[in-house]
Amino acid sequence: MEGSFEIEGRKISYQILERGKNYTTFILFVEMPDTVHTGYLMKRGDVVIAKGEIAKAVRDAGIEGVEMAVAPPLDSNAIMMLRVSKPIEDLIHQIAQIILDELAKKDFL
Repeated sequence: MEGSFEIEGRKISYQILERGKNYTTFILFVEMPDTVHTGYLMKRGDVVIAKGEIAKAVRDAGIEGVEMAVAPPLDSNAIMMLRVSKPIEDLIHQIAQIILDELAKKDFL
């Protein structure tokens, strides 16, 4: 992992996939015990969520510097893939809070 931190007692980590001149593409992981990742879906107990729904919440937040927020590659336990035009450290806490809020709203946490 490239970086990690805790928020609301959950470990958030990210792995950089690509760094360009004015952007960084990375995947974001959220520690969620007992969660099964299958393709673009996550299941915990009886609750199933599409990872794209969580990415849409980040896109809808309109965070300056977030150019792309989409479901991660199929073979990943990541929760989303992002492309940002600002340093990750400037955005990651705000992104993570949106993710946790959306998961809580959908009774996933």
